[in-house]
Amino acid sequence: MTSSENLKGAESEYAGCMAPGTVVKEYYVNTSDGVKLRVIDFVPKKDSPGKPVVLFVAGWISHIAGWKDVLREITPHFRTVYMETREKRSSVIPSLKVSFAMERLALDINEVIAETIPERRGFVMSGSSFGATAIFEYLVLGAREPLCSVLIAPIAHFNFPRFLGVVVPALPPRLYFIAKPIVKWYLRNFRLNVKAEAEQARKYDATLDAADPYKLKKSALSVRNYDVWDKLPLIKSPVLIIGAMHDTLHETEQDERIMRLLKRREYRELASNKETHSAKAGALIATFIEKKEYKGL
Repeated sequence: MTSSENLKGAESEYAGCMAPGTVVKEYYVNTSDGVKLRVIDFVPKKDSPGKPVVLFVAGWISHIAGWKDVLREITPHFRTVYMETREKRSSVIPSLKVSFAMERLALDINEVIAETIPERRGFVMSGSSFGATAIFEYLVLGAREPLCSVLIAPIAHFNFPRFLGVVVPALPPRLYFIAKPIVKWYLRNFRLNVKAEAEQARKYDATLDAADPYKLKKSALSVRNYDVWDKLPLIKSPVLIIGAMHDTLHETEQDERIMRLLKRREYRELASNKETHSAKAGALIATFIEKKEYKGL
């Protein structure tokens, strides 16, 4: 772990993610291949060794601001370690030759857990879409087992549209500004309900605008046509899947197949993609952990 911590600045930047009295630290964790990953660590007033730590791994190039309503429901009750994966702008990459494969992301998670969560302390894993997939990959490593995992709209198979499969490999990262409007157009016209969820569409636009094109390309090519189907039956710990009734960005059919393949699982459905990023989703996660509902799975 790096020694650089930003306390006062972090409290200001992440105020919307936590309750008053929460201590927040921002620091970097060094991984075994030289990459530095940013971690935002929320410690509530009533934290104790007997309470589990929540490790939260957000989606592809996702920004913490998109999860503030969820985190605000979790961080008052549980120490929450928010980990930013290596494709995000915040990571420090010594060379673009490093791997961005899902298996490498699982190792990153393992190394962040080793650095931030004491060996004898229980923990819960939570994440969304791309981050949830990395958690699936972690769960078959044979590493420390969480009490449970709570995953929002996990992706089990990355099926790139044919035209993106041609555009992304051929386009130099410095010309990302050409591809960006195409990707936005595709999301708005085929994967997002812009009329119903205009705010979510704006968030995805802002996320794409802030992305690092070099990391973005490497990450996209690394997960193209990746799937985790054959590994799901190997997962032993309980998993809660949170889906959305109306979510055109994530394929709900995948949730059904995931549920068939997992051994210890439960499914909860919210109304929309926007609701999976809301306080309602955060309260659901906090209650599931607080009441130890995972023990019934």
